[in-house]
Amino acid sequence: MINSVSCVSFKAYIPIKFLAKNPETGNYNRIIDKENIRKCQSFVVRNLNGTAKNIKNEKFVEFYKSYDKDYAALPKVHSVYDNKKPVVYMVTGKDTDVIDSLAKPVGTAKGKSMETIGNISSFESRSASRNYFTNVGIFLKNACKRVHSSDGQDLSLVMYFKPVYTKRDKKLTGFEFMNAQFTNQEV
Repeated sequence: MINSVSCVSFKAYIPIKFLAKNPETGNYNRIIDKENIRKCQSFVVRNLNGTAKNIKNEKFVEFYKSYDKDYAALPKVHSVYDNKKPVVYMVTGKDTDVIDSLAKPVGTAKGKSMETIGNISSFESRSASRNYFTNVGIFLKNACKRVHSSDGQDLSLVMYFKPVYTKRDKKLTGFEFMNAQFTNQEV
């Protein structure tokens, strides 16, 4: 079941925290590995951007759309990963265009680097990446508005997943969406 918060008014961005169910204890633990965070965030982005193929979850999309006015008006999301914490910020609506424009110099620098030296690791591409994270941080802090509840508290989106393992060697292959809720706790 998806929990809801009444009178939520989304503005531009929301931090997301991912939790995975421990199959032995049944408790949920925080996902902190960047690769696993990306797997979970991939579910969120593919579903909300409408690019999900096999794992589309209409219930989650409708839940999110009912609370995010920016997303309802322009169903587009963009992820921004925090380099220092296991947190993803999700930008929605028209503000995704700003994030896209801030990312273009990174793509250009990596393309030139690939043409020139045969890989994407050049001084220019690393510098463009650092500038991107700095500029996105400034944009989120100064120009975007954080998601608030009706009583003005900052909200975060908490996503609950169940890990999926291979049957043979019990290797982690991904995560299955279980639940989502909004909370006023910091991620």
